[in-house]
Amino acid sequence: MADSADARALRVASFNIRTGWVWDGAHFWPLRGPTCAAALEALDADVAGLQEAHGFQERFLCRRLEGYAAAGAGRDDGRRKGERCSVLFRRARLDLESWTVRWLSPTPWIPGSRGWGNPITRLVTLCRFRDRASGRRFGVANAHWDGASAEARLRSAEALLGWLDPSLPWLVLGDLNATAGDPAVARLVAGGQRDTLAHLGERGPQAATHHPWDGSTAGTRIDHVLVTPEWQVLDARIAHPRPRGRLASDHWPVVADLRLDGRADVAAPSGADRRR
Repeated sequence: MADSADARALRVASFNIRTGWVWDGAHFWPLRGPTCAAALEALDADVAGLQEAHGFQERFLCRRLEGYAAAGAGRDDGRRKGERCSVLFRRARLDLESWTVRWLSPTPWIPGSRGWGNPITRLVTLCRFRDRASGRRFGVANAHWDGASAEARLRSAEALLGWLDPSLPWLVLGDLNATAGDPAVARLVAGGQRDTLAHLGERGPQAATHHPWDGSTAGTRIDHVLVTPEWQVLDARIAHPRPRGRLASDHWPVVADLRLDGRADVAAPSGADRRR
């Protein structure tokens, strides 16, 4: 954990692991999968939002990472087909009480639906957890927003805010394809989310969260960990794991160590979203 003196600190991460279907030469998934697993193991996160993960990538990582499970569904059919926004979690620390996926479109309940100008199907995975260490309940939203349409990003922000149960503390993780100054990210902040990496700015020599497979750290920050006010941020950073000198993805993971303040949430979990 982040701090042995504070056993209730929760480590969260967001990591675009790069789709496994694209031929990336030396970075093709069959060659890169073990590196990605090693990078995630080094993060030691209790919960990690993955973007661009196909089902076979999710399953590979869960086999390699002892003690982890995942929630997620393919964006094309709501089952197996297409990329997913997987939520990995440590089973010894967290109980997954329910989860669902919603499409970032005017018809969020229809698998594969698009709209708002986004040329690619986009979705968000919404999970409800109970922390075994503290007894607290909280929600996690893991999203991958569209990079081509500013309107789609803004409407995705509006939709996401409407889906976050206000009775729970929330973590919003994702590759939002937008810097902190983008109107869509600003809308999340105006809606009650806090940018845990605000101290890094939108861009700079150490602010990049994506790169053209060259491992650079200079550039823009488009991957995010945002939190509601109930969370105390103990530490937040961009991690640069390179197991055995290899790159795990064309993104760097972002990581935050958090603690929930205030009284324990004792509300009964909702089963309305549960998938089996």
